[in-house]
Amino acid sequence: MIVVFGTICLDRIRRVPHLPEPGACVETDEEVVSLGGEAANTAACLMRLGARVRLFGNPTGEDEDGSLLRDALLRAGLPTPGTAGGYETPVCDIMVAPDGERAMVGHGFSTIEGSHVRLPELDGGDWFTADPNLQASARRAAASAQERGLRTYLMDFIRDEDRALLDGCDVWQSSTDWAGKRGDWELNLDLCRAHARRHDCLTILTDGPAGLVVCEPGTEPRRLPAFRCEQVVDTTGAGDAFRGGMLFGLDRGLPLSDSLRLAACVGCLSCRKMGAVSALPTLQEALEFIAAHPEVAAAYV
Repeated sequence: MIVVFGTICLDRIRRVPHLPEPGACVETDEEVVSLGGEAANTAACLMRLGARVRLFGNPTGEDEDGSLLRDALLRAGLPTPGTAGGYETPVCDIMVAPDGERAMVGHGFSTIEGSHVRLPELDGGDWFTADPNLQASARRAAASAQERGLRTYLMDFIRDEDRALLDGCDVWQSSTDWAGKRGDWELNLDLCRAHARRHDCLTILTDGPAGLVVCEPGTEPRRLPAFRCEQVVDTTGAGDAFRGGMLFGLDRGLPLSDSLRLAACVGCLSCRKMGAVSALPTLQEALEFIAAHPEVAAAYV
């Protein structure tokens, strides 16, 4: 059982011909309302692959957006969180350019933290994963999971106050949006090497279509290539899908190389449509895609 804790929100995604310059206006070509939030995206990916998963995080509000979010969770096969009166459902407005790059503006997120958040039930869990967006609640949940002996997978925990949690985690993942630097492989390799040594955990830093760096404690970091989609439509949630693929593989006891390969494949395929969860592949679809790209798959051995 994989316990996923973190942000659950509604995404409003608008396709635009290009991201606007300051002071400029662009007209949208298409708009999609979708399930969003790092935790919800990862849980939806795990469900699609066939994992046993529990999702916990912030509630929905008793507003129209909350109703849309609950419907989106049901369509993904995920449990709906409780509702909270007088609480604004968090919504992320996302503009997506033709190359898949995006810009985001959120509202309702600043009111999530505190009494609204339900901490996770950990009984029967094998893996626990969290993002830091629920702040103190996320840190309390991760610490509780570690105390209970669950293997922990932390994503985007990068603050100095996270040091104790990182010392006790099994896997750390982030992207060059938060750590390292896009395209600077020397810097990213050094960062992963230092992080793995400092915290004695598997360290993963993704860099979108450029690939990723991974480092196991006691080894040298490796740079691995990304799989390529025929057409990248929307990169929203690709890192969350990568995390889902990794957790699925690790929970199934797959070798690290196979888990990384699956994660990279799932992250790639999630970019085929608008919305973070609209193009998530089944396990069979992912395996067929890997088999169709042996030149990339071989790099993960």
